[in-house]
Amino acid sequence: MKKFAIATLGCLALLAGCGSQLLQQNPVSQAKPPPLPEQFKNKCDAAKGQLRPLVVEWAAPDRAALEAQARQGMLVVKHMGCELEVLRQCRAPKRFAYKYIAITPKDELVTMSNAEQLYASIPVYAAKFEGKLAASGELNAAMTIVGEYGAAGEPPAIDQLEGECTGASHVVTALTVGAFSFFAGAAKSAGLSASVLNAGAGASKDSKTETLSRDGDTKACVVSKRGDAAPPEGCGALLRIELASLVAAGEGIPECKLGMKLVGKQCKPIEKPSELSPDDKTFVDDQNGWGWSTRCYNHFRAGAYPYARAACQKALASNPDNKTKGMALFNWALVEAANGDPIDACQKISQSLAVREHPLVREKAEALHCKEIMKQQ
Repeated sequence: MKKFAIATLGCLALLAGCGSQLLQQNPVSQAKPPPLPEQFKNKCDAAKGQLRPLVVEWAAPDRAALEAQARQGMLVVKHMGCELEVLRQCRAPKRFAYKYIAITPKDELVTMSNAEQLYASIPVYAAKFEGKLAASGELNAAMTIVGEYGAAGEPPAIDQLEGECTGASHVVTALTVGAFSFFAGAAKSAGLSASVLNAGAGASKDSKTETLSRDGDTKACVVSKRGDAAPPEGCGALLRIELASLVAAGEGIPECKLGMKLVGKQCKPIEKPSELSPDDKTFVDDQNGWGWSTRCYNHFRAGAYPYARAACQKALASNPDNKTKGMALFNWALVEAANGDPIDACQKISQSLAVREHPLVREKAEALHCKEIMKQQ
């Protein structure tokens, strides 16, 4: 069997219905699968509520394909019982893109010794493996987990999706990766050693177990550690996906534009209070704004943004020369950048550079991506 080392999110296909071939979006098979046989429908009740199904039973091309769509953004799916279909033309907001989180390697063994466990663990292809379970008495998935690609926060709402989303019910919020061996036969016979995970497909040497599928190399997984940006080469096989129901229309968390902030579930303008500090109320600036500009910066450093704004306003109202005016505008820009409003910050940086050129101001403009921000306004 061809090995797939899935170290980055690459080519993603679709998830098939229970015991069926891949749905029509799969580039390998264009035929729509037949309806689920009646004798299997009640067994799929065991899969209800299962939001963390394994994918180790999938064919290698299908598992290798479970990546490209995820690289483009969060996967939106139609899910019920054993049936799971990725809606490739349906898109979630870009902010829901997956981010890899590494962990120290963990071993897990999932044993399926009856139909209920089979359908609960691998619902998508459970029907295909009923005969193998009956013949061997037990199916096992021995896994080494090194991390997951996940999207933090609450799932999107149904009305936040874009594209062809008919039937959308869930999103894939995480994809667990590592190495695995999916085999028929008792786990005690196979043992939980690295030889099980690294054995090839087919009957094992003692003929007591049969490797049905495998991916990844446990030896490669050993070097995984927290903080890694991606799985180790050779230890990125997909093991499990995690699903979450879409939020009801009107109940999703919006994506706020620049200059706005999230308050509860609404985007509101960023507040910018301004007031003189008690000490500033009696301050007299005899340097035409230089003293006020200095106080503005000191308040900014202390995190007292209302005091800083008021002091910068005083500096600009003191008939300053260009050097002082440029400094006051830049200090004010620092306040608004720290307060979460890059648009206002970039506007003040632009005004500062208009009256005097300064390398530190130019450097801040580049750090805030002011050219891109101002083009969007």
